[in-house]
Amino acid sequence: MGEFHAESWYALDTDQYGRTGYIDNDSVDKNDVRATLRLKIVDPNVDHSIYTMTFNRVDKTVQLIDVTAYNPQGYMIGSETLANTKVQIQEGSNLNHVYHLIW
Repeated sequence: MGEFHAESWYALDTDQYGRTGYIDNDSVDKNDVRATLRLKIVDPNVDHSIYTMTFNRVDKTVQLIDVTAYNPQGYMIGSETLANTKVQIQEGSNLNHVYHLIW
């Protein structure tokens, strides 16, 4: 799969490491319990990764589905399936911020 070109990226805050996150508004598919979306993380060196993830509202977790990494020129440099990676969302974390934007 080539780089995912979103029509509408919603900028998030830049973290303490200089990484900025963006939610692909066009990819958000949600109901009262689950939300699946694409999240782009841009590193200070302009490499970026696009994650597909599913948030669970009931148990406040996020399931990482896959990630694709790109160099500053936009060429894919790697991809990985992360289907068994489930993370508990911690208060004050960047994922918690995204969680509250969804619901």
